[in-house]
Amino acid sequence: MKTIKHCNQWDWGVSILITAKQGRAAVTLSFENENPGVCFLSGLSVVPEIRRKGVATALMRECIKYCKQSRVIFRIDLSAKKEPFLLGFYEKFGFQEIKDEGPVVRMTKMMRP
Repeated sequence: MKTIKHCNQWDWGVSILITAKQGRAAVTLSFENENPGVCFLSGLSVVPEIRRKGVATALMRECIKYCKQSRVIFRIDLSAKKEPFLLGFYEKFGFQEIKDEGPVVRMTKMMRP
């Protein structure tokens, strides 16, 4: 899968947009100055007509690979709707629930001990 990365520097930190399939699938990685070593994954989305074809899986693998290669990221955090298919998707990549916030669940993945 070919991906394109767009990086933006902000006062609060850095955000990276990873897109695939001519922009029909995307995810954002954010790195805040106040939380060094932590990546926040947000906005993972795939347009309906290309879902169930491994695109979201490929984007997640790209995110995890990027964080591993950085050698300074020790944790990835995210928030997900409390829907079994979403939680199962993230659990497949090693994310664990850390906080139940009603309709949303906070999850984390440790990159190294």
